Amino acid sequence: MIKLLGIAVFIAILCVMIFALFGLFVFIKTLVTPMKAPADTSNRIAHLRLVWFAITRPELFVNSFGWLKHDEMDNLKEKKQGEQP
Repeated sequence: MIKLLGIAVFIAILCVMIFALFGLFVFIKTLVTPMKAPADTSNRIAHLRLVWFAITRPELFVNSFGWLKHDEMDNLKEKKQGEQP
């Protein structure tokens, strides 16, 4: 029983670490890495707003990224059909 509890704790810690590493990645890409031109490289607030909109309002990006309109499997099927002669 204790061995099973130890395995469950290990899995829980592993899951928390995965989310923590993802959060650290987002933090570094948002606040540490400078933005490329033509964006202002020092405008961190705009970068945070962009990340927030991408997370909470993906419908705003559908016109810019056509692949957001379809399911991923449909996107793969369209790409596969386009490759065939």
